Amino acid sequence: MTKNLFFLFFKTTKKKLHSQEAERAEKLAEIGVKLRQSREQQSISLEQVALVTMIRCHLLQAIEEGQLDQLPEPVYTQGLIKRYAEAMGLDGAQFADFFPIEPAPRALTKVSWQDWPQLRPMHLYLFYTFLIIFSVNSLSQLMGSSLTTKNVTSAPDLALQEQERARLVAKSLNATKNQKVDTYTTLEAAKAGESLGKSGNKPVMVNVTFKAESWVQIQVDGKTEFEGILPSGTVRTWQAQKELVFLAGNAGGVMIAVNNGKAELFGAPGVVKEVILKADELKPSEKPKTEG
Repeated sequence: MTKNLFFLFFKTTKKKLHSQEAERAEKLAEIGVKLRQSREQQSISLEQVALVTMIRCHLLQAIEEGQLDQLPEPVYTQGLIKRYAEAMGLDGAQFADFFPIEPAPRALTKVSWQDWPQLRPMHLYLFYTFLIIFSVNSLSQLMGSSLTTKNVTSAPDLALQEQERARLVAKSLNATKNQKVDTYTTLEAAKAGESLGKSGNKPVMVNVTFKAESWVQIQVDGKTEFEGILPSGTVRTWQAQKELVFLAGNAGGVMIAVNNGKAELFGAPGVVKEVILKADELKPSEKPKTEG
């Protein structure tokens, strides 16, 4: 009788766990298809999504392809789905709730004591012993799994700390895509550097000082020289032979000087701005002296 009870208990538990995993895999597949379609419709790469959400590319790809075994525990996977959906301009809470992390509640049925088999004291002793051993093993595995998950992915508290940074970069990407970038003309860039002195050995040079964290992109003579987030206190210099394009996601946190001119605030906080500097359109007095 006891052996049959143990067998029934293991069989029921295994079937229940398998059903939960199958449901999660099915929901994840549906979520991944919708997120990928939204990303491709907006012509956004996985690398750009990773930059916005601070989620590694292989985890984003696992979500899109419905690879449940490549993702962390369900509660952390739910958080990754929420951040990915929000970066695409979707309802992150709705996508997260669609992914189940707990089994659906079932109605309780009344069981009469007469339906239970009559157990002898020896049977009860064996059952309690088995229950204690099973509980200890389950608790050990659960603690080990939790520690492993903390090493694999970011905890919810860390995700909240990174939320402001992700929101800033997402705002920059959306503003650029919707063509809401306030572009400086070459003449406006020349006014920003009226007092010019000696510079480098190339006709165009910008000195940039970051008063606050900002995402930036720099193109030198048609090639991307740098793209990423630079922290407050960073000082960088870029030079070009013919043309230099400077794009900042937080113009209010950037001080820029053209050809060693007077450094001025690039724009308002949180505003995306771009400046295009061409060597043949700068004033003659603004061109730097080249080395002999």
